[in-house]
Amino acid sequence: MNVTEFDKNMRALLGESEPWDADGVQIDCGVDIKKALVALDCTSGALERAKEIGAGLIVTHHPLIFRPLSSIKASDSVGGRALAACRAGISVVAYHTCLDIAAGGVNDSLALALGIKNARPFVPYGRIGTVRQTAFAAFARKCEKALGVRAQNALDCGVPVQKIALVSGSGKSEVKSAHEAGADTFVTGEVSHDAMIDCREYGMNLLCLTHFATENVVLPFLAEQVNRFVPEVAFYGV
Repeated sequence: MNVTEFDKNMRALLGESEPWDADGVQIDCGVDIKKALVALDCTSGALERAKEIGAGLIVTHHPLIFRPLSSIKASDSVGGRALAACRAGISVVAYHTCLDIAAGGVNDSLALALGIKNARPFVPYGRIGTVRQTAFAAFARKCEKALGVRAQNALDCGVPVQKIALVSGSGKSEVKSAHEAGADTFVTGEVSHDAMIDCREYGMNLLCLTHFATENVVLPFLAEQVNRFVPEVAFYGV
């Protein structure tokens, strides 16, 4: 299967991305795919790992090339990695907003990892659900343990945790929506200073568990989808 065919099949499973997004086929080296590496980002480390195992494709969540390139230089972060992939004959594809929204995708994977029950969409990129009522500090410790990280920011507004809204990655734009959906606690990867103030004003607890950790949980699901079309799939950065 070539990269174009692979992407077409993945789109049939995951659905389309937002119109402004720049995911899908990033680099097509024109070779049939027999082994793939799944990673959150196409980093230099992921490229080295792909070369080590002989993977002809890297499948990521975040696009390597998001904005049009006016030039490709080895000294540039994006250009250097794009050149390295081309030289190694490694194709690159990404599934960004479609994977955020998809059933079983990033936000559903995060809800599952954190033990949030009855999770349902409250915005396309987020989920809202419940846990047994608990104190914020205990909930925060449980989430940190589940994802293997320390919280980047934690705001305890003194209300018990029971109804949780979550947005993987950056949730700064969805604070008001989480409040309006009735959440007492908002879980995300990172927010802006203004968003933290908004949470305080709404009296809504906030827990930021890093952009990486709140999205890296999707890799097993992504690998499962990739494995439908590629015989061998490996992980990088789990």
